[in-house]
Amino acid sequence: MRIFLAGATGYIGGAVARHLRDAGHEVVGLARSDASAERLAGAGMAVHRGDLTDPASIRAAATDADAVVHAAVGVQVGLVSDADVAALDAMVDALAGTGRALLVTSGVAVYAGSAAATADEDTPLETPLPGQVPRIRLEERVVRAAERGVRSLVIRPGFGYGRGGAGLLIRLLIERARLTGVGAYIGDGAGHFPVVHVDDLAAAYRLALEHGRAGSRFNVVGRTHAAREIAAAASHAAGGGGRTASLSLDEARGAWGPLAYVLLGLPLVSSLRATVELGWTPREASLPYELVHGSLRQRP
Repeated sequence: MRIFLAGATGYIGGAVARHLRDAGHEVVGLARSDASAERLAGAGMAVHRGDLTDPASIRAAATDADAVVHAAVGVQVGLVSDADVAALDAMVDALAGTGRALLVTSGVAVYAGSAAATADEDTPLETPLPGQVPRIRLEERVVRAAERGVRSLVIRPGFGYGRGGAGLLIRLLIERARLTGVGAYIGDGAGHFPVVHVDDLAAAYRLALEHGRAGSRFNVVGRTHAAREIAAAASHAAGGGGRTASLSLDEARGAWGPLAYVLLGLPLVSSLRATVELGWTPREASLPYELVHGSLRQRP
């Protein structure tokens, strides 16, 4: 397939692009700069020059593709703008009536604020954090695209890690451990911290392209750890020997701003639908291993 991928130079999008390329697909990456174009070309991918703030350029690339993967919604957890909505609408307009696939990246942070003990894709998001509301509305827009003849799918990854990098929340925990010498968690540290290795996540995108039903959402979580376990592993990664400290919610808000409410803990997020419908299963090293012994350990 010829797959247009928005976010191919990003952390998650880059992993997805490599996986799809290695599976024999032609990946067309969105590049808004010469440097991005050179990176994509050097990785053996085709290049489409454009910008997510330019819907016409997005529509042109999506029209010429057999499938579209959008891995560039916002730049932080929960940050969704009018430009993201316009870019999504351009993708949907280009694919309407074709039955082609559109995969859009969301995240498990949509469950933050939920009173549910466990959550799957059918759990109502009745009390979301304010910062997550635009992302949830964008998800609904994706799902409704199925009514226009688009095989639209939402992917909700856990917090990503692996290949020497990590998503925003994990990077924040490592950076604080490096600066303070101890790993931090909130309260008793029992909150759930759902994660996924980027290579496992990339496999889920490919499987969703192949098997996902129109209008579906898929949670993609490899493992779930207690927040205090991740704090201890982050301390090891930063050379702190596993030392940890508990923060009050106010202290955490001072350190991490609104993201503290996500780090406070989420429900236990189920990925059973991805297992049943896509045949997905995680295979890569755990986050604690990567922090203590693997690619995220801070070498002296």
